[in-house]
Amino acid sequence: MKLRRIIFNLHLYIGLAAGLLLLLSGLTGSMVVFRDEIEALTHPEFMETAVGEERIPVQAVLDTLKCTYPQDKLLYLRMPRTPQETYQLRMNSAHDLFVYVNPYNGEVLGGHRQKDTFMGWIALVHTELLSGEPGKNILGVSALLLICMCGTGLFLWWPPNGIRNISRGFKIGWTAPWKKLLFDIHRAFGAYTIIFLIIVAFTGVSLVFNKTVAELVNSLTASPPRPSPPSSRVDEAADSIPSLDALLNHADRILPAPTTWITFPQTPQAPLVVRKRTPDEFNPNGRSFIYFDQYTGEVLLVENASNAPLGTRIFNTFYPIHTGVIGGVLTRMLQVVIGLAPLFLFATGYMMWRNRRKTKVYKSNSKIDLSIPL
Repeated sequence: MKLRRIIFNLHLYIGLAAGLLLLLSGLTGSMVVFRDEIEALTHPEFMETAVGEERIPVQAVLDTLKCTYPQDKLLYLRMPRTPQETYQLRMNSAHDLFVYVNPYNGEVLGGHRQKDTFMGWIALVHTELLSGEPGKNILGVSALLLICMCGTGLFLWWPPNGIRNISRGFKIGWTAPWKKLLFDIHRAFGAYTIIFLIIVAFTGVSLVFNKTVAELVNSLTASPPRPSPPSSRVDEAADSIPSLDALLNHADRILPAPTTWITFPQTPQAPLVVRKRTPDEFNPNGRSFIYFDQYTGEVLLVENASNAPLGTRIFNTFYPIHTGVIGGVLTRMLQVVIGLAPLFLFATGYMMWRNRRKTKVYKSNSKIDLSIPL
């Protein structure tokens, strides 16, 4: 009973300390699952365009972009995933200026700062609490606390009399007094969602503390780590730098799969990276990379996700699991429901805690010290 009391207090105070943060993360995560669809509805002038006969060269898009945004530096380019989708170019940083370009005529459709749109703001809250790296770390720690809450909750939920009475933990006495009903709802809802909450929390931790989790997975599977990104040869001069379209065609010959993103070098040593998605990958962006020397166009490294070590392939599934895309629309809908679970559990847990406090205060005030004469 003493151990149970300790576990109970641990479960209670972790929930009170981190509950609001987990609630916020869950609600924003439920919306981020359908971010692309919501943004297509709210900003169709940026996200979609009429289908033309043929796309213009990507290099022409970059040349136009430099003239339109001369003070900003291109970091990423997202390739259209459907015939109607536009180019999305991210400038300066991953979460700063987003610019959209028509892939058929090169027209710059417009741009915005991520924080200035509703879904962009929601995504920043969900991924970094609007505060960059410190916010990401706070969210990572809160995900670890959620795993602790699931563990302590499972301990408290498990029937003292053994597995024979385990079915009681899934039942709700709808005709019971409201305090007992509140307890039953909290206990049963936690039991039904605990596995999903642990999965979401762990995959969330992997996205924040990715190096640590990757090392753990590689250690458990006896797999070698991913190779370090190669560097461009700064001292090697080239007579003519290949165009981006020539590099993309070369990448298609090396790895015949759709190109999803292009990462442009931000330092003299950085390579240009073409990201691809092979047919057997769950990640919507793919985890296959081709690294080019930014000066000569030489292929420095090819990472094919299909041939990656076991540890890397396992780690590559964490993002699609976390976002719900691994199973299509049904798992994305399930992810929305799981994102609402912290709200429901926090609300019922908080109400039970308030009831206990009121009961203790009432009992304390009703006691009379008989040593004091009346």
